[in-house]
Amino acid sequence: MTMSMSRNPLLRIVCLCILYCAQGIPHGFITIAMTAWLVTQGASTMGIAMIATASVLPWSFKWCWGPIVDRYQIPAYGRRRPWIIFGQSMMMVTALTIGTVTDPVENISILATLIFIHNLFGGLQDVGVDALAVDLLEPSERGRVNGLMYGSKYLGTAIGGAGLGALLAATDLKSAIFGMVILLGMIMCVPIFIRERPHERLLPLGGRWSGHLADDAAETDEGSSNHSVGQLLKRLFAGFKRRSTLAAAALALLVWIPNGLTYPVSMTLFLNDLGWTQEQYSTLSGTWGVAAGIAGCLLGGFAADLIGVRRLAGVACLVYACLLALFAFAPRLWWEDQTLLSVYIVLTDATQGLLTVTLFALFMSVSWRLIAATQFTAFMSLLNLSYSMGNNLSPWLDIHLDIRTIYLIAAAIQIAIILLLPFCTPWRDTKTNANTEIGVERTSS
Repeated sequence: MTMSMSRNPLLRIVCLCILYCAQGIPHGFITIAMTAWLVTQGASTMGIAMIATASVLPWSFKWCWGPIVDRYQIPAYGRRRPWIIFGQSMMMVTALTIGTVTDPVENISILATLIFIHNLFGGLQDVGVDALAVDLLEPSERGRVNGLMYGSKYLGTAIGGAGLGALLAATDLKSAIFGMVILLGMIMCVPIFIRERPHERLLPLGGRWSGHLADDAAETDEGSSNHSVGQLLKRLFAGFKRRSTLAAAALALLVWIPNGLTYPVSMTLFLNDLGWTQEQYSTLSGTWGVAAGIAGCLLGGFAADLIGVRRLAGVACLVYACLLALFAFAPRLWWEDQTLLSVYIVLTDATQGLLTVTLFALFMSVSWRLIAATQFTAFMSLLNLSYSMGNNLSPWLDIHLDIRTIYLIAAAIQIAIILLLPFCTPWRDTKTNANTEIGVERTSS
């Protein structure tokens, strides 16, 4: 019997989770294991900042991949599989180039450039996997599957940070990177040997890029693609004309501003004013924090299917706002109690994990499957921009306000976001036809 993700719900869930794990492995290795190793080798603060920027910034440009993934496809191998295979293979190639840098501390700018390129292809793989999820997941399973997917990314981060970190400590940088490449290669067997839909070819050899224009959402299950970038942008504009889509975009642009506002000032508070060591904070975040994030993702995924995505998003925003306000009003004595503060950090990580996976399911529900990669990736880019906006505002606010006021502002923003949720109604694919304005209007109800 032919194995295909479209016909086997359990298979597609397992495949999506494994592919998301592949995104977490390099992230954990670079931002945790490699960064710590560079510090021990004498890298400066500026050099570490370059590595951190190179690891995160490329993901803000994922929207550039969306139109390409939606426009160019090889139907014989599936709408998304070729892009996922290409993206992950380039992740492996660029990872190997990172290992060729001699004296990484002295050549840290070259190292950062290669990491930047590596993450560009990581973003491509992510766009392909997200589009595959939008294509194949039923509305009834999006919540719990998004929870499992994002939890798998946390797991990959732990594998890259702790597992490959142990290998790095026992051997050297080249060996650890080679170990990472082996893991990525093993995971790439999933899209190579498992089809999206029945009757597709397995290996990416031969076939033509498709130029057929899908006219109905149902055709996306038949391996169709968009005809031109102009037509794709026209559809994207039509998709974002909906009140629901605009509300979701505004939500994406605002929702992580509170996190961005509070993270820099909290790090200064913990490490400088309250006497935490870098090792204490990293250990807590990398163990209990990661576990709490995974728990939040899993809980959020299953709860979203039970009580609804928008309702759960409102609950998560409310809980997060309460945590921010609680920190703002807490007496200094509570801040100085490391146990209490550790519990607070873990609860915050769990809430952020729950909110994150709920947002993923929400944005999938308002995305048009004909332009899934482009539209969903646009929402993801807005999330990255939201966090960056908060980061950029934080130093300015820190000059003029105290940390308690900054936390209260963050809590107020988080509460205000709840007001957008009633307008984020799901897209009704079954009534959508690309050739008529009526098809788009019908989805606006």
